[in-house]
Amino acid sequence: MCLSFTGEYRHTVDSKGRLIVPSRIRDELDDEAIVLTRYFNGCIAMWSRRGWADLERSLLQLGRSNPEARSVVRSVAASAHQDEVDRQGRITLPANLRDYAGVDRNVVVTGALDHGEIWNPEAWAQEESKVQEGRLDELAAELNF
Repeated sequence: MCLSFTGEYRHTVDSKGRLIVPSRIRDELDDEAIVLTRYFNGCIAMWSRRGWADLERSLLQLGRSNPEARSVVRSVAASAHQDEVDRQGRITLPANLRDYAGVDRNVVVTGALDHGEIWNPEAWAQEESKVQEGRLDELAAELNF
């Protein structure tokens, strides 16, 4: 079965650091379990249990002798926070991850196929601007998509 985290959702984080996970993204979770971690471009990644296991395998294949690989593994593993979606559909975003992503009250939750991402709205707008005005075609060509 292939997971497919998709969509873009505007949500808020409450005073206790809790976020309601969009139902479309919640549908992709194996068993209401998630792993949150620091991710690229300053966002928080949200992994299902299965997605996290896949990421762990990928990280372990990077090679322990490569200093850059060790740095990536340390950053991702050290920031990992395991949680479960509660009965109200919420997860808790730890303060260290909120600080990393510049997340305060308003957030954008996006799907990225094999995981979800939680963004500061201004950072998401900057990320989105990379593909505005025809830039998507240019990026796809560069990647041989």
